[in-house]
Amino acid sequence: MRQNGKELETLLGEPKKAIRSLALALSFSYLVIQLNTFFDTYWTAGLGDVPMSAVSMMSPIYWIITSSGIGLGVGAASTVAFRLGAGDRDRAGTLAANALVLGLIASVITSILVFITINPMIIMIGADEVRADSVSYVMPFILLASALILNGIISGLLRAEGAGRKSMMVLLVSALLNIVLDPILIYALDMKVAGAGWATAIGALISVVLGLYWYATDQMEVRIDLRHIRLERSAMSEVLGIAGPRTAEALVTGVTNVFQRIFLIIAGGTMAVMIYNVPFRYPTLVIVVAEAIGAAMIPVCSAALGQRDPAKMMVGLKYSAKLSFGITSVLAVVVFIFADPLMMVFTQSESMAQHHDELVWVLRMFCIFTPFDGFRKLGSCMLQVLRRSKLSTIAMLLWGLLKLTVYGLTCTISFHALIIGCVGVYIFGGCMMVGLALYFSREHVKRRPQAI
Repeated sequence: MRQNGKELETLLGEPKKAIRSLALALSFSYLVIQLNTFFDTYWTAGLGDVPMSAVSMMSPIYWIITSSGIGLGVGAASTVAFRLGAGDRDRAGTLAANALVLGLIASVITSILVFITINPMIIMIGADEVRADSVSYVMPFILLASALILNGIISGLLRAEGAGRKSMMVLLVSALLNIVLDPILIYALDMKVAGAGWATAIGALISVVLGLYWYATDQMEVRIDLRHIRLERSAMSEVLGIAGPRTAEALVTGVTNVFQRIFLIIAGGTMAVMIYNVPFRYPTLVIVVAEAIGAAMIPVCSAALGQRDPAKMMVGLKYSAKLSFGITSVLAVVVFIFADPLMMVFTQSESMAQHHDELVWVLRMFCIFTPFDGFRKLGSCMLQVLRRSKLSTIAMLLWGLLKLTVYGLTCTISFHALIIGCVGVYIFGGCMMVGLALYFSREHVKRRPQAI
């Protein structure tokens, strides 16, 4: 039997309550996902600083592979929620099916491209000394790219109808399996860094099977029938109208993260990449709140537009911005105060212990920009709701180029100068994105007060 529709009623109801309801479940699940990365880092840190550097070096590849899933998930969440708000469930099912098919196509293309470019990329960023560990870590992502990509799409589809608990379960299954499998594969089976990659990929695969089972057994409000499992040009255009720019935006982030490693290596050698990336685990945990609020806001505010109620959308946007900045600011202060003991988690081995003081300093610097980085991500989500995806992509591209320029100018001075430049760039990025979002939301209400 399909669910009773209460979650969909919440989605279409009072926006603050709907955002809180979805964001609470998503915060928990996103937190576990980030703990997933946290535990990957913890277990590989036990192997020493060279394997740890390889994992840090290759983390953007994981981001690049999953970017299309993230983009299609956002596109599905926005367009399906809009159709549900307008009462068109059949069209919602068509959009959902097309998002899944597009994900399978994207996984094949992504796997081939990453496989072809992985070695040239390692040479380009000057990380040949960690080549073997880097390739071992990435290969599971290449082989199971479909699972990594579909995981993001299914989570987005579940959010589109307000099924926060089921979306949470999909993400939790993926993350918890990874956490359990990490020590087994890395140490018990002696797979080393390859074990960390396989743990992540296997967890994603099982969670995708769970999500597809719910749709196959007709437990969801959105029905994906066999007649929907075909590519339809208008449905693809509707999903890709949001997903295309959002995917491009995620790719910009991944690609700039690859190139920034060149400047980090210039500033402090291959160890500088690790010293930069490991402290970033904590700000990433903190902005889980902003990501969850943004993910919750997209279907809620998109549904409001489907209901032809832009004032309701504005309430949701402003509430999300205030809630995100307030919570992330408090958490960033806590991390700043306890930075020293927090970094001890990653400095248990002798080779990592020598970097402890430097890691603590970097973490405290990152805490300064953390609330603004939450704003950067939230602002992008707000622009997706307003159908300003291309603007969001252009803004993020310009910000990425600015970041690389600042890193390029500061890397020849010192590693510390690069980190200070990083803080300034992230603060600017957050202010820019949320500023654009609030400006265009007001313009939207002025020009089109009754419809999207």
